[in-house]
Amino acid sequence: MEKLSSKHTFLFSIIFTTIFMGSSFPTGKYLISVDGTPPFYIGGWRFLIAGLLMLLITLVLRGWRPLVPASNQNITKGTILVIVIGLLQTAGTMGFLNLSMAKGLSSSMSSIILFTNPLWLAFLAHFLLNDKLTKLKVLALFLGVTGVVICLGLDKSTLGIGAFYALLGSLCWAVNTVVTKMVAFDKGPWVLTGWQLFIGGFIMLIISVVSSEHYHILDLSFFGWFNLIWLIIPASIGSFGLWFLSLRIGGATVASSFLFLVPVSSTIFSIIWLHEKFTFSLVIGGLFVVIALIIVNHHSAQSNE
Repeated sequence: MEKLSSKHTFLFSIIFTTIFMGSSFPTGKYLISVDGTPPFYIGGWRFLIAGLLMLLITLVLRGWRPLVPASNQNITKGTILVIVIGLLQTAGTMGFLNLSMAKGLSSSMSSIILFTNPLWLAFLAHFLLNDKLTKLKVLALFLGVTGVVICLGLDKSTLGIGAFYALLGSLCWAVNTVVTKMVAFDKGPWVLTGWQLFIGGFIMLIISVVSSEHYHILDLSFFGWFNLIWLIIPASIGSFGLWFLSLRIGGATVASSFLFLVPVSSTIFSIIWLHEKFTFSLVIGGLFVVIALIIVNHHSAQSNE
């Protein structure tokens, strides 16, 4: 019964992780391309506010002690951990993602490249997490990436500097996932996410100032404010909190395999919000993604028996 409950919790958390993460691509693209917000400036405010809200909620409900970062009861180690995660997952991954779209990469292609993350993670996990990269996992990962490419399509923008930035973001994410699996955090995923977003957002704002980005947040349009609020609450607080929970329950490789659904989710949101066209390739690519998920999860279930 406990194993069944854990499975249901994992499925709930990872599905909503993919939905919320997917929604961040068209909303972020809207802010950068339509409202003209600089990539590190808008990302910095998004994550700084989201992280601050999460930490304040913890402070009000539980007091200040749960906010003190610690790893195996070591405050120094815990502090270093949240700084590293903030740098890699928020400032690195999301900063490079915003930069790739600002450099002209389409939201579809940025999501394709960013979510090659499971490939790099599977490779790193093989050596660092004792999560062996079997032939079946390689096949599943290949099918998943192929499905995402079919869903969203390739264009010439993949050869530009924007694609390079998106790839750097993907590598940052993979390294961060390995770090979170290797180093324990005592205060739970909610506090970890709060510190990660707050620190990462602060770093992004510093980068914005150093790179001479100019914008005033009050210049946002009505729909710009709507997109920013959505990015702060569901797409940041919701997605990252649920992601760490999914990672803890399901494991690095299995949890990351579900991230193939994020570009598909992103496309659906883009059709609704940005009025992008629905294509037959989405259906075909979606089948590849489902097959990949079935293979990975069936293999993992057999390994855990």
